[in-house]
Amino acid sequence: MRTHLLILGIIIIAIGIAGKIMLPGRNESFSFLQGGLSLGGAFLICYFFSRGNYWHGMIGSGIVALLGACRSLVNLPQWADWLSHPAPKPPATPLLEMAVAILCSWYLVKIIRLLMAERTRRMLENND
Repeated sequence: MRTHLLILGIIIIAIGIAGKIMLPGRNESFSFLQGGLSLGGAFLICYFFSRGNYWHGMIGSGIVALLGACRSLVNLPQWADWLSHPAPKPPATPLLEMAVAILCSWYLVKIIRLLMAERTRRMLENND
C-alpha cells in the first residue's frame, strides 16, 4: 500500500507539471503547478510518515485523498464545458483535473477498505 502512496504522489506532481506546460497564462499555469506540488507533496509526506508509523501515514493519506477528491470534483461543470467545446479545444487541464479526481477517489476507496479490514482483524483478534 505504501508503494501505491509513493506512486500516487509522483503521478500527481507529474500532472501538475504537465498542466504548467499546457496552460498558456502565467498565473493559471503556476496555480495548477502549485496545486499539483501541494497535493503530490502531501502524499509523499504521508509516505515518509508511514515508514515510521504505518497507520499514521495511511490515515493521513486517506484524509489528503479525501481533500484532493473533493477539491477536484468542484470543477465538474468545467469538465462538461470542456467536453462540449467545438473542434479547436482549449488546453486539456480539465482532463488533468479529472485524472486527479479519479486517482484520489480510487486511493480513498483503497484506504477505506484497508481500514475496514484492519478493524475486522482487530475484532477477530479480540474474540480469540
